[in-house]
Amino acid sequence: MFAKPCEMSLRIKKLQALYDGRMDPNHPDWPDLVHEYKNRMAGYHGEKSVDFYLSMLPEADYQIYHDIRLLYGKYYFQIDILLLCAMFGLALEVKNRSGEIHFKRELNQAFWRKNGQEERIKNPVLQAKLQARKLNGWLLEHHFPNLPIHYLFVNSNEKTLITAEHGNEEILRKVCNSEFLIEKIEQIKEFHKIEKLSSKDLKKVNKLLL
Repeated sequence: MFAKPCEMSLRIKKLQALYDGRMDPNHPDWPDLVHEYKNRMAGYHGEKSVDFYLSMLPEADYQIYHDIRLLYGKYYFQIDILLLCAMFGLALEVKNRSGEIHFKRELNQAFWRKNGQEERIKNPVLQAKLQARKLNGWLLEHHFPNLPIHYLFVNSNEKTLITAEHGNEEILRKVCNSEFLIEKIEQIKEFHKIEKLSSKDLKKVNKLLL
């Protein structure tokens, strides 16, 4: 099932070594290091927590890949978590932020609010949508049958409030909290009864992804 499990990246390990005593806190780059280290650790823990729910899926039906980075055209793209089965694929963009994530209608912008502060962030739904589109192109580029690719933004932090501006509620159809993820996957599965990838295709794509 977990073809590529969630593991701490080399980048995080390097940052952790610096954070745990190999860099002087008075160094001018210290604030940037702390900011990146905490953000990356939050992302890592967020993905690990999603595994608790994904482990409930039937092992024989799904292949799960963490932190997939693929070359499509001239550029690489990255997917936090990818689920593959014979009927469909699902790209997950996972965020582990406390506070509030608010989706505005104007320009499909997303904002993060915490402790009275607000900052614009990349729209995680649009990020997931773009990753799904690139994955579809990547599969076709490698001569696989046309596989339906779905996408979701998964919030892994139970303290986060997710809201959408009036008129932009449709975007929430592509958002779920981690505890609702299995049900969302089951809903997607209900729409896809025909196998698009053979067992041979699945073995081939697994080899390419790894």
